[in-house]
Amino acid sequence: MTFYTYQYLLDNQAQFPYLRLAIIVFLAIMFIGLLVRYFSNKGDIKYKDLAVIVGTLIVLALAIQFNDYTNFQTSSKQSGQQVSLVEDIAKKLAVKPQKLSVNNLQEGNGDILVHSAKGNYRVIFNSDNSEYVLEKINLTKETIKVEDK
Repeated sequence: MTFYTYQYLLDNQAQFPYLRLAIIVFLAIMFIGLLVRYFSNKGDIKYKDLAVIVGTLIVLALAIQFNDYTNFQTSSKQSGQQVSLVEDIAKKLAVKPQKLSVNNLQEGNGDILVHSAKGNYRVIFNSDNSEYVLEKINLTKETIKVEDK
């Protein structure tokens, strides 16, 4: 069973694909350059065709980027909720959040198990996920793998 540390959850929040943004900016500059060449060469059709191809690539890249950005926001929000949950559990157990690890990266995806030096706990949420109870459990398999970045 894989558990993720508090630091892993924090690092998981801040990953955004900046390379794709750089590619979009490069394509936009190339598009503008091709349009300038098209108009300065009195309508040379090859620059127009290239500008249309690059413009289509820009639209495609923007659509992919927008989709990934909305997914990133959702994932970041859920990861942030998980971080605050770990901090709250750490207060209840009187340990540092860095000493805890959880088996689930997103809150609300089934049972969440918490591994700490004080033992293993299961987080049981109420129907609207506003409150929870910690239940001490004994794991039968001691194959706990802790992921840390």
